[in-house]
Amino acid sequence: MDELPALPAYSGARETSPHPLLIGVSPGTTGTMSLYRALIMLNISTVHYTRLYNATTGAEATSYDLDPPGGPVPLIRPLFRDSHPAPPVDLLKARTMDLRFLAATDALLDTPAMELTFDLLATFPDARVVLTVRDPLSWARTRRARHPTDRVPLFESLGFDVTMAQLSEEQAATAFALWHRVAAASVAPERLLVLDLFQMDAAELWGKLTRFVGKPLPLSPDGTLPPFPHYHYMEDIAVDAASALTARRG
Repeated sequence: MDELPALPAYSGARETSPHPLLIGVSPGTTGTMSLYRALIMLNISTVHYTRLYNATTGAEATSYDLDPPGGPVPLIRPLFRDSHPAPPVDLLKARTMDLRFLAATDALLDTPAMELTFDLLATFPDARVVLTVRDPLSWARTRRARHPTDRVPLFESLGFDVTMAQLSEEQAATAFALWHRVAAASVAPERLLVLDLFQMDAAELWGKLTRFVGKPLPLSPDGTLPPFPHYHYMEDIAVDAASALTARRG
């Protein structure tokens, strides 16, 4: 492998907030959009890169409504480089920022949560962590195919900027598995939730998630438990497009 470009190291001391932010520290392609939809069903304010749900108003905003469309929603936009449509996290800037503004939401999933895990844990010492796990090799194969320029887990925390395309599937899978071990060891067990949206059934997923966030099961009026959301790649955009088309026709 060629010499790896250096990144700014984790900065250490920070201003803190007592807000118990829920941090989804796993990379994308692990069911993070499905988890986002599940948290909405529990009426928890949540940010997932291009989407922001406000539990107080019940409204969702997406960056697909902006001009130009896509990229991070305005709340987290300051943490990214000034490029489009899929800017990387600006670690040089983000690691010197006061991150307490993220207390405006109750949950942060996907990027930039993974890249800034330790900065977020330092800012929010009462934060809770969610890992969305899956078979590492399956993750690496899919992630490299769909997001070859995205950063590999773990490396940015070690000070290196490495993209998925720079590693083999086996190397990326190893980094993914190691990252989850590191992240799991970074918080007390009672502040850690591990979900496998590819293996666990709906009852187990809902049970673990609702107990962790202190919410009741989202039972329907007849007392049945709904399916746990399972969104495939780009399916959220397709659903938005279909809803917009229906609204225009109506």
